[in-house]
Amino acid sequence: MEVMYRIMCAAPQSLTGRGQPCHMLRPGFPVVLCLTLLVIFTCIPVHAADPGTSAVASLPVQQAYLAWMAEVSDAEMVATISYVETLYGADTGPLVSLHTNFSQTRSAIGSTSSLPALNNQTSLMQKTVLAFNRETINQTRAHQGKIADLRAQTGKAVTANPYITMRKDAYWSARSTRQLADFDAWVDQTQKTLDSLQAQGFSVTDTQPYLVRFTSLRADVKASLDAKDFDRMDATALRIWDRSVEITGRIAALQGEVSGDTTTSFRIAEADRVVARATRINRQLVEQILDIGAADPALFSLKTDVRVAHGALNGGQSGLVATQMTHIKKDYRDLAAAYRDIAVSSILPEGMADTLRATSLSLETASDQIGGEA
Repeated sequence: MEVMYRIMCAAPQSLTGRGQPCHMLRPGFPVVLCLTLLVIFTCIPVHAADPGTSAVASLPVQQAYLAWMAEVSDAEMVATISYVETLYGADTGPLVSLHTNFSQTRSAIGSTSSLPALNNQTSLMQKTVLAFNRETINQTRAHQGKIADLRAQTGKAVTANPYITMRKDAYWSARSTRQLADFDAWVDQTQKTLDSLQAQGFSVTDTQPYLVRFTSLRADVKASLDAKDFDRMDATALRIWDRSVEITGRIAALQGEVSGDTTTSFRIAEADRVVARATRINRQLVEQILDIGAADPALFSLKTDVRVAHGALNGGQSGLVATQMTHIKKDYRDLAAAYRDIAVSSILPEGMADTLRATSLSLETASDQIGGEA
């Protein structure tokens, strides 16, 4: 017996339980009752340096997303209770109690003031949904319920609920506003960087066209957001990442002309984008094969080292920055090796193995561009 609930996020949960997660729900991802464990994905904040995904990690966008998914789950729970009531001898008391608990937690989504608080709320809701699922199984099995009937009833309830559409539209509106603003801010900041270099007498003639090429993606971003399509938005985010790497790579090529601090800041910004892309890849892998082996700890290590590198750079700790860059160099290599292993040892969807091999090669190239030995 199964009741369909959904789970999602912009980034996967650390399978080792580390990090500061923010659990989210996603339409289309089923919780399979009794047969498998619930797969929980987490939202790990992305640095604003990544114009493709930073908006997703903002509190208002995550609140809107959770409100949407909670509306879906609420409709399903109400429909499930109504169905169980029709089963002879069934007791809906436990289901009603769990639904009440869910509703109380859900009502606080809009007043949440931080990502950790939202994470706690979502975790509570997921635990309640799991308990609700288990109780539904128990009642249905004990009183000769039919899975097809339950699915039909919950499906109709979701389709007929206008508040779900309203929540969905509110989410995409919030995400669109924030994501386009982040994109524009990234373009503006990069242009200011090029203007500053030019004012110092450095030639940026060969680099400027790369920013123009990047800026042309704004129309794709808007179209993906207007389509309210997660897969299309993910594909656009990958193109954003690739083109942003082109720009920072061109700027980094000036390292013989600009200061070491400038070069290092670009390397760290590039590491932000590597983290964002690897986070998306790991999420896709978890959805397919669950056990992603060394790719999880390698990404966690990279995130930690990049975070420390940011703090050291901002604090003017050049020695610590150099140490962290050496660590990041090794993290790239470790993540590249993990992706190669998965590509050759796992059954993956069409194109995924090629993506892993290409990403592995890019990580090795990025590692080679960082000075010093790991």
